[in-house]
Amino acid sequence: MKGATRRRLRQLLWLYFWLLIFEGALRKWLLPGLSNPLLLVRDPIALLAVWWGWPLLQRRRWEIWLFPLLIFGSLGGFLAVTVGHGDLFTAVYGARVFLLQLPLIFVFAAVFDRRDVLRFAWVLLWLSIPMTLLLVTQSSLPDSHILNVGPGGFGTAAYQGALGRSRPPGTFTFVTGVVAFYALSAASLFMVLYCSKVRLRGRLFCIVAGIALVVALPVSISRSLLAAYLMVIVSLIATLVIGRVRLLPLVSGLAGVVIAFGLATTIPAFQDTSAAFLARWENAAAASRSYRDEVGDLGIATVQLQTRVLPSFTRPFGSLESLPFLGHGVGMGSNVGAQRLGASGGFLLGEGGWDVIVGELGPLLGVLFIVWRVALAFWMLRLALRAAGRGNRLPLILIGASFLDVMSSQLSQPTGLGFTVLNAGLTLAACNSEPQAPLVSAAS
Repeated sequence: MKGATRRRLRQLLWLYFWLLIFEGALRKWLLPGLSNPLLLVRDPIALLAVWWGWPLLQRRRWEIWLFPLLIFGSLGGFLAVTVGHGDLFTAVYGARVFLLQLPLIFVFAAVFDRRDVLRFAWVLLWLSIPMTLLLVTQSSLPDSHILNVGPGGFGTAAYQGALGRSRPPGTFTFVTGVVAFYALSAASLFMVLYCSKVRLRGRLFCIVAGIALVVALPVSISRSLLAAYLMVIVSLIATLVIGRVRLLPLVSGLAGVVIAFGLATTIPAFQDTSAAFLARWENAAAASRSYRDEVGDLGIATVQLQTRVLPSFTRPFGSLESLPFLGHGVGMGSNVGAQRLGASGGFLLGEGGWDVIVGELGPLLGVLFIVWRVALAFWMLRLALRAAGRGNRLPLILIGASFLDVMSSQLSQPTGLGFTVLNAGLTLAACNSEPQAPLVSAAS
């Protein structure tokens, strides 16, 4: 592929990233009158990137993943119009997930390499600081304030948390965007610390970014964000063990994290919101409190796992017999589909990623697409483990932010879909080789 085309592809993918971060800001504050059309603002970028990048995707390692997507998208769209919900726009809106957005994962992987992934990591760390300041400001303001306004300038994007505090949305339209952003930012922090040579000034900046990441946790009042952080930490530990990190970088990196956490706890915003964050956990455990004397805290954690986490994976298979064999039609599980098909609000097919899949595509195609997602997630994990064994630690750290997204995230929600594409694409791109020159941060 010519260098000019590759440069255009890189520019398009960076534009996709920036629109993902600020799409919600456009829909809430800058262009609220165009809120609904802006739901599709990244689709022309995806179309151009897939079109220009198609020669790069015509390799067997990508074709085995792309061919099923073409089947799911084209057949799913056809069935939605003919035997499903019957709305053409909703069918196209649903089919674009398979035909435009998900193929973009492999364009990221074909165009970028490890050095590019580290550039994304630095940008995310820089963004995490003003994003946290925005969260803190939103948390201290009424839900009706302009900074908390919902898409289109109506209602609010801040949702109930605990102790009278709401979950701030940042630049996004819902707190799920905040969770995805900070999960990737946490992975970025560890990538910078353990996968590049960073001088003193760069390490001091990492401490500031680390403080922002820690403060964001209680301010967000999000249990999902804590779970995402834990996933990233687990992947980091696996990376350090498999990658055989030397003692000095290990100790210095951990020291920076500890310092950042200690300083974060002294910040008023952290102290003011910690009570609300803990209260939300207490409220969630209230239904299980009667079990405490019998099973203890570990037992309550097990109950939460059994009632909140596992059902999202098992519930869809329990309802297969009640679904139309060819499904209700792609796009029906999205908010756009719900509005066009006359629903008063919410999701027609449930909020879980797998619930929507089997509801839209039916028992056969739905289960096959779930298999595709699970296979891709584990293929990425396999590549990341292999890369870590060769000394490339980037992919395995990123797995902490991308694995569950690829396997089970809600793809009908634009922000969730965007971060799934970005996270998976960067994880695969991090496996690519690069010149062996030392990696020195521009911020060092």
